[in-house]
Amino acid sequence: MDKFLIKKIFRNIVIINIIFFCLFTFAGCSKLNSGNVNSNESISQSNADAAAEKKQDFGTTESSSVSGSLNTKDADGNGAGSGKDNTNINNNNDNGSTQNQDSGSSDTSTTASQTTQSTINNTPPRLSLEVIEGPVILEDNSICYYRIKAKASGSPSPEISFSKDDSGGAWGKNIAQINLLPGETYELAVKATNLSGQANACVNLAWEGSSINKGSTIIVADEANPGNYLIEVSLNEQKVKVFYKNELLKEMVCSSGAPVSPTPKGTFRTSDKIKYAWLPEYNVGAYYFVRFYGSYLFHSTPFDKKGNLIEAEQQNLGKPVSHGCVRLDLNDEKWLYDTLPSGVTVKIY
Repeated sequence: MDKFLIKKIFRNIVIINIIFFCLFTFAGCSKLNSGNVNSNESISQSNADAAAEKKQDFGTTESSSVSGSLNTKDADGNGAGSGKDNTNINNNNDNGSTQNQDSGSSDTSTTASQTTQSTINNTPPRLSLEVIEGPVILEDNSICYYRIKAKASGSPSPEISFSKDDSGGAWGKNIAQINLLPGETYELAVKATNLSGQANACVNLAWEGSSINKGSTIIVADEANPGNYLIEVSLNEQKVKVFYKNELLKEMVCSSGAPVSPTPKGTFRTSDKIKYAWLPEYNVGAYYFVRFYGSYLFHSTPFDKKGNLIEAEQQNLGKPVSHGCVRLDLNDEKWLYDTLPSGVTVKIY
């Protein structure tokens, strides 16, 4: 009986020892696993800290950072875990957002700078007027016309407007033609407008002359003002005299109309010009026509069909042999054609 009890007690002690051994073993494993987890967390934190330091030292570029995160290996040479890759890619996305924000700010700053610079470069318009032709009186004295040219400067480029343009814009955006009836006057108002302001000028037009009286204007240069010139044709002397401000500028030998086709006497004004024309009714050509009355013009001595000067006609200079026009030597006629503006007074006596 005693022996049986002793065996039972011994068996219980063994069982208890086994139980305690199992408990201690389980506790040790749990502690070891906890230590490994902590170790892994420490390693992950160290890697994150190292990445942050690298980011601060070298900056970040989206393509290089993504490539670096995908190719980074751990201490054992194995590829980095997907969690680490995702962390770096997210960081790169954040960097990209920052870069985009910076770029947006830069674009905004550039646009504002450009706008400011554009505003600084804007200048108000300045306006000037020129009487480029006129007064030109038609041969039947029914109409006198002027052509006025407006010149404007400024930034942005100003738009020009006229109070009237009888040509309907035929001469371009900056030239207006004004037609006057006998005794009529007209004040042409001109505006030049841009974003920075407006300039105004006016020119008074009359049957016998014009004057610019308002605004930032200049009148046509003296050399181009027909009112400063006078052409006299002496039929007795067979000479053409050109005066500038009442002083003789040039005197030239001419050939006026023959007795059967005389050159008309009176006061006229030059108008249109024609560089060359062939005259089939006379079988000759001529250069540098300047009209002064209807079919009567100044022009060069005649040329034949081959373009050769007809010497016999050249020798007739100084004699009244033409069909009514006033002929001049080619060089003299070219000078008159090139030098004098339209609208010059012509007195033939």
